[in-house]
Amino acid sequence: MKILLNAEGIVTPAASKSHITYTVHLQRDCRELHVEFAYEPKKLEDEAQSKALIEEGLRQYIEAEHLQAYAENWRSYLPLQNLLTLSLDDETGFRGAGHRHDPVQHLVVDADKASPGLIPGVFPRGQLRITISLHCVVTEQCRYKLHVWEGEGA
Repeated sequence: MKILLNAEGIVTPAASKSHITYTVHLQRDCRELHVEFAYEPKKLEDEAQSKALIEEGLRQYIEAEHLQAYAENWRSYLPLQNLLTLSLDDETGFRGAGHRHDPVQHLVVDADKASPGLIPGVFPRGQLRITISLHCVVTEQCRYKLHVWEGEGA
């Protein structure tokens, strides 16, 4: 096992709809890649904050004449959740995306198989880009950890 990247960070709602990209230089072809990704918290537990965010969103996206009907059912949008996802690109281009809601993920790519959403195959020598897409951050802070290694097991 060869560790390629250990990273962690904290993001806030201001980072919603943005991306964080980490670049790893592969000294040689990588036959088996493991990615562990986790973030927390997943849900916004504060009901008053949730209600305020929902009402703000409704005002932004719902026409005024329909707003009251949606606002009366604001609880149907609960729970509000953070959503951070991963995608991979190598020297040949796009290698897939793990756009799933799980706040803890272990992704594997090797020559013959890959986790759902990722493309099997050897990663060629050169740049490997791992992008975290911050679709939505609703909590005051959201912490993430990203661990990437080459080879077998943890």
